[in-house]
Amino acid sequence: TDPSSYPQFPRLYQIKGKTTPQCIQQKAITWQHFNCGHVMILQTPTILFVWVGRTTSSCERLFGLKIGTKLKDSFKIPEMAVVDDGYEQSMSADRKEVWNGFLSLSQRFVQPMALTPSNADIVLKLYQCDTVNGVFRVELVKTGALEQADLYGRDSIYIIDYLCNGVWIWIGRSSHKQNRAEAMRHVRGYVIKKGYPASTPVARVIDGLEPAEFTSLFPSWISSDVNGNSIKGMSEKFDALTLIQRPKLAAQIQLMDDGTGDATVYQIGAEDVSEIPKKHAKTFYSGNCYIVHYQISCTSENNISSLSNSIKNVIYLWVGSNASMEFRQTGEAFLAEMCSHLKKQVVQVRISEGMEPPHFLQIFKGGLIIFNAKGSGGEGIMNIRKYPSSFVLKVVGNSTYSCKAVQVSSKTLYYPEDCYILKAPDNEIWIWCGQYSTGDSREMAKSIASILGEYNLVMESNETDEFFNSVGEKFLKQLKKTHGSIVTPTMNVAQTWEKQRIGLYMCSLEQEKFVLSKIFGFTQKDLRPENMFLLDAGNIVYVWVGEFVGTDDRSQCWELAKYLINTHPVQRDINMPIAVVRQGEEPITFIGFFDNWDKKYYENYIPFDKIRAELESPGGTTPVPVPRGSVHSDSATGEDFDRYQKYPLDMLRGGDATNLPASINPTRKEVHLTHDDFVTVFKMAFHDFEELPKWKQVELKKQNKLF
Repeated sequence: TDPSSYPQFPRLYQIKGKTTPQCIQQKAITWQHFNCGHVMILQTPTILFVWVGRTTSSCERLFGLKIGTKLKDSFKIPEMAVVDDGYEQSMSADRKEVWNGFLSLSQRFVQPMALTPSNADIVLKLYQCDTVNGVFRVELVKTGALEQADLYGRDSIYIIDYLCNGVWIWIGRSSHKQNRAEAMRHVRGYVIKKGYPASTPVARVIDGLEPAEFTSLFPSWISSDVNGNSIKGMSEKFDALTLIQRPKLAAQIQLMDDGTGDATVYQIGAEDVSEIPKKHAKTFYSGNCYIVHYQISCTSENNISSLSNSIKNVIYLWVGSNASMEFRQTGEAFLAEMCSHLKKQVVQVRISEGMEPPHFLQIFKGGLIIFNAKGSGGEGIMNIRKYPSSFVLKVVGNSTYSCKAVQVSSKTLYYPEDCYILKAPDNEIWIWCGQYSTGDSREMAKSIASILGEYNLVMESNETDEFFNSVGEKFLKQLKKTHGSIVTPTMNVAQTWEKQRIGLYMCSLEQEKFVLSKIFGFTQKDLRPENMFLLDAGNIVYVWVGEFVGTDDRSQCWELAKYLINTHPVQRDINMPIAVVRQGEEPITFIGFFDNWDKKYYENYIPFDKIRAELESPGGTTPVPVPRGSVHSDSATGEDFDRYQKYPLDMLRGGDATNLPASINPTRKEVHLTHDDFVTVFKMAFHDFEELPKWKQVELKKQNKLF
């Protein structure tokens, strides 16, 4: 719209969108447009006001200042002021006079931010659509996790309902021409009938041309060309050394280096932590927890520098499938303690048995052995390990970064594409290789068996009498059960998703609930130092912690990652690895997911408060540091006060506590007042009120009908 068609003054603009903000001019200047989740710009002839809602994101606030500065310069407005939500009365008298001329502070009413539906409450729904006698009908066919195979029939039409996250209508390639033409009208009618907000994203998807936003709702998606032929991905073998100079490949394979750095392994006890001698450090037990402290290799031979990786240490917490909660908690505490001690250039990773990432396996050169027993603890850990008298190990993987040996039952089925290591009752060690096993798998099996001692190798169908006499008849019986079968149960390392499926999420907290905002087509610039972000790569979730994130928020990083895993539309393994990285200390396995990563980008980053201080003229409201979306306890400090949801004074003074919103503690109503209302009621600031004795606080609250 041509700006000249509207009066220059006054104007009211609304800025909203946590990750991609938009500026929208409002038709009328009224408090009804104000929401604590928005930034508002009031343009007057003498002062341009930028009003900052309490729960706005850093992206919205910075965008508000950018737009405000542009408007100020374009219309030659003499002054610019930033006003904090709830601190309007703190403006200078001159500014309040101008503000009151357009928006009376006596009529102030700010809408609380609308609660975003929690991902935990959202369930995918699949509807099959058809037109019967000219009437469009939908039939629910599935809820929960979806598979690509659910969209069967090229003449079919389906609606995929993901509530506020979007509604898609999928059009089969051979569907009726009229249905294809009217698809958008039908899906919009569906949204209206369901009573969804008008802002609900709606999209039409054509069979064979599905975008990443759509395919990410499925655990896997096989793309097809226009002729219906499956597009197969190219396979390539990678040398770990070359990945250091190629971050994109390092991210795809999840290798930080070649595993030649120094590694120290600790076993977690109930009350103590013991270092394991290197000769026994490759043997883990499922009843235990272990800490692996790895120092990134920085040698001239492989041309790695500390700048290449931005980190020097990786600390892994490995949790066995049978480990007690006591061991887990001790391990988590020791992990935090080690990271605190190292301070900088460290990445911490939590992994569970069976979900070991490639770099973790590379540290052990593919020689990790996992037994289904509890290891010796305490003082005995320093002694020579005693392996079980007999056991069967299945060799999983065929390279140093995908291989490990896992103990399986003696009653296990032996598949011809696998290799197994058996320790017989007579102490002989055998490697049994299936007839379809690869040369790489056999070499890895030899490498692992050599850790245990001298070994003998036999091939399927060429077993000797000596072998059967040693391992017993039980092996022969189990072998016959899988005769002719080639397929083996999956135990391999999970693969990183293809690039278009990898997701970046901005994290916030709204009324005590996690809210994740997905960013499509993400770049490094989306990672803002005031926030935490989740990068979901399919086989690992990274938590990126910005420099300006508060301590309380940092403590939530593990729970945030688990929340994403639990609520993702694609069913995920809750035990998948989680890594925490800090701004400026990103490993190449993280930065490889971003195009053109600039290590110096944040050196020139200017936060909102600093820009605000430079732009504001004297007489504005006092800048109020308000960490957004933080978790707070029942005892509030001065900083905590602004984190609470705010409500009108009349509502809080209401007599019936049952009519109050669930987020309000009836004994702590005062924290839900705005700063201005608090000062008006108690004649003091909140931090002064908190210093009073508890009995005095209660007395004042009773006097003012807030108890």
